[in-house]
Amino acid sequence: MDHTQDTRSLPAVIVHTIILVNTSLLSLTGNSLVCIAFYRNRRIRTITNFYVLSLAVADLMVAVLLFPFGAVASGFRRWPFSFNFCQFAGFLAVYWGQVSTCTLALTSINRYFCVVKPQKYSKYFTRKKTILSIVIVWVSLLVQTLSLYTIPVIYRWDYDNLYCRATFHDEMIERLFFIVCGCLFTVPMVLVILGYGRVYCAVRQHNTAVFPFLQGSNVQRGTHISAQEIKAARILFAALFGYCICWIPFIVILILQFGFQLSIPHYAKPIYPLFSAISSWINPVIYGFMNRSMRKEFRNTLFCKND
Repeated sequence: MDHTQDTRSLPAVIVHTIILVNTSLLSLTGNSLVCIAFYRNRRIRTITNFYVLSLAVADLMVAVLLFPFGAVASGFRRWPFSFNFCQFAGFLAVYWGQVSTCTLALTSINRYFCVVKPQKYSKYFTRKKTILSIVIVWVSLLVQTLSLYTIPVIYRWDYDNLYCRATFHDEMIERLFFIVCGCLFTVPMVLVILGYGRVYCAVRQHNTAVFPFLQGSNVQRGTHISAQEIKAARILFAALFGYCICWIPFIVILILQFGFQLSIPHYAKPIYPLFSAISSWINPVIYGFMNRSMRKEFRNTLFCKND
């Protein structure tokens, strides 16, 4: 199972292991709270929050089945588990990354129609259609990820990058694989940026249009709408910012290091998997604690209260 020799210093091993342990705990706690809140409170079960639930389930999956074992391997400076489990961990990492980015893309499309094309929103986004779109994404990406096994791919623990990485006997196939994977992550990211960008522009134009009338006493309705949209814009911007911070390093280093075989500084190699792992607990913060109803349900769950 040794793919590269662990040349990390002892402080680096300690820091990386602590980050992975904390990531596991925070992701497990945050995403469990999202799922419990969704189950307990019917008012939270909006169309948009179904995408939030899908993202929470994906993050909860890796918090249980992936991150703890990565933390153990980092601390032991070797992969202490079986060869077959490394194949599963590598597969799960690829699958989780694609499900997360595609779910965020679906969320951005949902927000685009809700804010920019509200007259078409009810036509394209019903509860049944939303659930169906989530199921299609999960199933199609599962088939796509399983199709990798039609070529001779072996996942090996990479000490520098802290995850079970896909390797191939043919160097050209390996380089092409990582370039394609980078593109598969890039397309949903572009959709997220474009969708949230249009939403932000629409909210800004709306605020500019109503601002001159906010001084009057008879525009309470307009003021309320503006406040709601400003709040939505802030949440969307926070989601976009967190997404980019966590996943851009992953995409860039993945393509440069393994696709184009460019030399990456040794200290920078663990950055992109750690950042992508951090995204699993940032999402509950953004979509949960910035939402009043979700935040209240979190508090009730933690303190065992029933409203």
